[in-house]
Amino acid sequence: MQVGKLVTYWYQLPRWRKGQSVHVGLIIETGKFTGNRDVKVLWKGDPDPQTECSQHLALVDNLLTT
Repeated sequence: MQVGKLVTYWYQLPRWRKGQSVHVGLIIETGKFTGNRDVKVLWKGDPDPQTECSQHLALVDNLLTT
């Protein structure tokens, strides 16, 4: 995962495909953080970035947006 990419939680992909609401965030930093987390994500509607495990995230790519 790279800084500047849009992500959502992997388990929300089926909801995305159905057109339902999902969490969408922007990766703002990568590295090693507390709790085996490796990315900081700025989620829509949340003013503070959250640390997340990239293994629980999926990139929002062209397949999901078309």
